[in-house]
Amino acid sequence: MQQEIWFSKYRIIGLLGRGGTAGVYLAEHIKLGEYRAIKCLPKDGKAYDYQLKEAQILKSLKHSCIPIIYDIEEDEECSYIVEQYLEGISLKEFVNKNGRIGENIIIHFALQICDLIQFLHSFDRPVLYLDLKPENIIVSDNMLKLVDFGSAQFMDELRPEHGYYGTRGYAAPEMYTRGKVDERSDIYGIGMLMYYMLTGRTDFNSFRSGLFHMNLNCSKEIKRIIFKCLRYNPSQRFASVTRLINQLSAYGKKCGRAAWPGRSIRVAVAGALPRIGVTHMSFRLCSYLTGAAIKIIYRERNDSRCIWSVKSRYDCITGRQDVFKMQGIPMLRNDQISNTDTSEYQVVIDDFGCLSDADIAEFINADIKILLLGAKDWELTASEQVLDKVAEYKDVVYLFNYLDGRQFQLAIKHMDSRACLRIPYEPDPFAPFKDDGDIELYGELAAMCLEKSAVKESDKGEKKTNAAE
Repeated sequence: MQQEIWFSKYRIIGLLGRGGTAGVYLAEHIKLGEYRAIKCLPKDGKAYDYQLKEAQILKSLKHSCIPIIYDIEEDEECSYIVEQYLEGISLKEFVNKNGRIGENIIIHFALQICDLIQFLHSFDRPVLYLDLKPENIIVSDNMLKLVDFGSAQFMDELRPEHGYYGTRGYAAPEMYTRGKVDERSDIYGIGMLMYYMLTGRTDFNSFRSGLFHMNLNCSKEIKRIIFKCLRYNPSQRFASVTRLINQLSAYGKKCGRAAWPGRSIRVAVAGALPRIGVTHMSFRLCSYLTGAAIKIIYRERNDSRCIWSVKSRYDCITGRQDVFKMQGIPMLRNDQISNTDTSEYQVVIDDFGCLSDADIAEFINADIKILLLGAKDWELTASEQVLDKVAEYKDVVYLFNYLDGRQFQLAIKHMDSRACLRIPYEPDPFAPFKDDGDIELYGELAAMCLEKSAVKESDKGEKKTNAAE
């Protein structure tokens, strides 16, 4: 039987598969003797414009795990995208064939997916993939290839009114509720893929009910990472793929924490009003970082004289006259800050107490800015006033204290997609970290420190290179 020849150079071998309105054919380039995949897009198809955009996006992307677009042809009825042919099986087939996958393979695969998505997000024109699912990932010799960019969109072309084409059960909830779609929508997709690799299913309704994590037969660390990726509200997910990579890499090294890569950074903690828990939260963060073998110091940037009060009552403070140690945490009184060198510490935690106009500049200049807000009726005015003062700074992290889950969900509806987290109840700031919510919150803040330190070190390297040139 004579084989079809398309465009005078491709010998059609057979149909590879069909999805929606597009058919994909295996072809051989006659002169080069190499295989190609040709995607046939009928021009009268409902999703034709989106499918054609796939070719436009792929033509501008160069990555070893993304298929190469060689050519685009067309006739009166169809457009044809000529792509690199990728051998292997889909991730769905891989899971069905192998059953439950070990955590080491899941981390290996998840880091590859993260690397791909991070590449898309950091491109000159950032691209959101928006349709991460097992069928769109090819496994070849334990390496992953991402295919089918039909739902991908350039960030600067996002138009909610046009709708999105993600796959229900894998796509983030905001894609169906006309919420804000951004990088965190792809992070949800990564979490769903990890869950699928663990279980072979999606259990979409279980995520809404909060019951899905009870069915995960895996380590506590992996469960926590997946649960954070799959938060219904985007502001509660990992803020970037970089932070997700840090968490996965740390666990993959079997040590529960990552090595500190760079220079010291400053974390500023403040509150919208007095007695909202700034000092308690600062001590808790110090305790977590100390447990992660990160060298920190707490600085009392307020007039509370909290450290002095504790020292006068208990014997838990030791050390030099200027730097005390409470529960093993170095602490510096307000009146000693100006004449004490803290450059030896990797992280400096500045406790500003209630944020005043006099402290705004110092607060804003910190590497990481944490602001505690109140959501009770009698706290709203103070919270709104402080929000107005820092509204232009997009990297402020907002924490809510003394709220249950329902109250927190109501509060963040009015936060306009800002990064918001809830502080779990723990009366002892130096208590061991056992609660999942506690570990998640302070693990996220620690990841911010790690990420910021790495950025600083990278900037330092660039300056050295420029100076040498």
